[in-house]
Amino acid sequence: MASKDKLEEALRIFGEEYITEMGKILIKADKIATRNLIKSLDTRVLKTGFGTSYTLKILAEEYLKYVESGRKAGSKAPPVEPIKEWARAKGIPEGLAFPIAKSIGEKGIKPLDVTNKAFDTVSKNISFRKLEQGASDWVDDIISDRLIGLSKNKNITFK
Repeated sequence: MASKDKLEEALRIFGEEYITEMGKILIKADKIATRNLIKSLDTRVLKTGFGTSYTLKILAEEYLKYVESGRKAGSKAPPVEPIKEWARAKGIPEGLAFPIAKSIGEKGIKPLDVTNKAFDTVSKNISFRKLEQGASDWVDDIISDRLIGLSKNKNITFK
């Protein structure tokens, strides 16, 4: 069994790979107008269950939840100020912020599901590295042995 220090270091390394993958997904989906969301991505390792399990908590700008889960069509329009900031970054006249907000409220926004996609990619990368002769390292071994999964609140749990 890995020491607690080794485990926590493995979780930090896994977290770095995870948020790097989240950033790649956000860039590919062109969710980078201000780059604030990518810059805000971070992780924290938390001990839970009297130190018998760990959670890798994902930290990000509040609006990740809307990028992640989208917005339901027919819901309340989002605040105009963040849309003005986005419009400035995209070179869109600020005067269009209100109609854009109204349209988002009416039509919604398609979810990106970035946390699940990043989790799946990083988990597959670990599995593939473990299959390759000699390519698996101590981090992959520890993570694959202790990974429980992605929780409903998008944290990653380890035993």
